[in-house]
Amino acid sequence: MEPSTDDLDIEYVPIDEVARKLHISLATVRGWVRRGHIPPTTYIRVGNTYRFNMAAVVTALLRHEEHEEHEEHEEDTTEEDTTEEDTTEENNTENENG
Repeated sequence: MEPSTDDLDIEYVPIDEVARKLHISLATVRGWVRRGHIPPTTYIRVGNTYRFNMAAVVTALLRHEEHEEHEEHEEDTTEEDTTEEDTTEENNTENENG
């Protein structure tokens, strides 16, 4: 993706400002970057210096949260289905041994 003149209007902030604005620790921000919760598209890295597009960071975190909630819901549904299958199998076994 080629940069455009629109990118010049984006304000990039240091990592400590991201932590301050989100009311979290620097370690948490760093962890989220490592785990991809804050994706590379939301920051610029030069050497060991990061500058973050705050609006893009917040958007990415909200999307990540929605994705996790969706996955948790699917896991809950799968567990319920498994439990129902287990109960049905137990009832069938009891009826056969009856």
